[in-house]
Amino acid sequence: MCFSKSVFTDVVTIRTFILHDCRQKVPIFEGFKNLSEVVGHENIDFPEYEFWYYRFLSGNVSLEDDRSSFPEPLTLLDLPMDALVEIIDHLDVNNRMNVRKVSKSLRDVIDSQKIDHSYISLDIGETSIRFKLNDSVFEYSEDLLGDFRWEPYENAENIKILDKDFRKMAMKDLENSLKSAKNVRFFEVVFNGSSPKNVFDMFLEVMENTKFDVERIIIQEERNEEALKILSFFKPGKLEDICSESVGRDANLDNLLEMEQFKKAKKVDLEQYGTLDFSLIDRFFSFEKFYVRLEDIRRDDVILVQNVLEKLSNDRDWTFYSDNLVRVEVEQAIDHSRVMEHSDDDWKIFYKTKVPNSEHFIDFRFVEWACLTMRKYK
Repeated sequence: MCFSKSVFTDVVTIRTFILHDCRQKVPIFEGFKNLSEVVGHENIDFPEYEFWYYRFLSGNVSLEDDRSSFPEPLTLLDLPMDALVEIIDHLDVNNRMNVRKVSKSLRDVIDSQKIDHSYISLDIGETSIRFKLNDSVFEYSEDLLGDFRWEPYENAENIKILDKDFRKMAMKDLENSLKSAKNVRFFEVVFNGSSPKNVFDMFLEVMENTKFDVERIIIQEERNEEALKILSFFKPGKLEDICSESVGRDANLDNLLEMEQFKKAKKVDLEQYGTLDFSLIDRFFSFEKFYVRLEDIRRDDVILVQNVLEKLSNDRDWTFYSDNLVRVEVEQAIDHSRVMEHSDDDWKIFYKTKVPNSEHFIDFRFVEWACLTMRKYK
């Protein structure tokens, strides 16, 4: 049997739906959201839904609209601002997103209350998008298949959203969340090789429309120059930890090394981004910690880095990756008269050396054909 649209927009029918929500004890914001999707946002607003919901809850189940003896109903927006803010502060991520959709006034209140987030991640695949906000995970796709590679997060609220315009919905939810963000401790963006180019453009538009600080970022983008566009949105100095990855590990580092975001960071991980020319290694000596990939590592290179470490006053932790790392090149660079400890176990080699006239030590940890870590500490 087919029903005309007018059946669902009839006021008595709408009130019947609200009565059903009330009897089923559906939370008021959730009920309003669901009903709006059925009858259309233009046919029901929250104050009207709220009025009938609480009227039915009080025991009056008449569907007749006689309000002559009723005082003007109060709404959330009639509460003192400090009380309203207190309520909003106790909403979880999903409910904050739902409450924003209730009215423009509530949306403005929520967006004005800037909050900190511990973790935001956006993973964009060919047929789906995963958006993780703190402990809530939203997966957007056109159907249930999506990107089958994804497994549900443990100890997280996993919410699936199916719609043919799932990309626009994901970007809109991301934008709405970022509008009220003040600081994000860890921000991760992943565009795999099959993600559509237009989605990246939508993401850039979101970034242009929002403003928030990030402490640590991971960017994985096959189109290497696009990664720099993402990085450029964040405030130099506030961004302390940068990790950038390229699918082919073939990015040119020259432009990245000129960015203020790079120069003012404390830690960088570019091992999966591209190969660094050793002539540029001095650009990294200000970092507390870094990971880079080199074409090879020679004895003179190790001696140079060791001399720099000895002159620095603070602790450092620097790691160099290379497919051409040769054990003898490292061991010949070490002054064995300074060695305090040494171990050699299944390709994992360790030397602890003493810095002359200092309380500091320098460790050499390396795996042949893989990586060398040089760490200075007390």
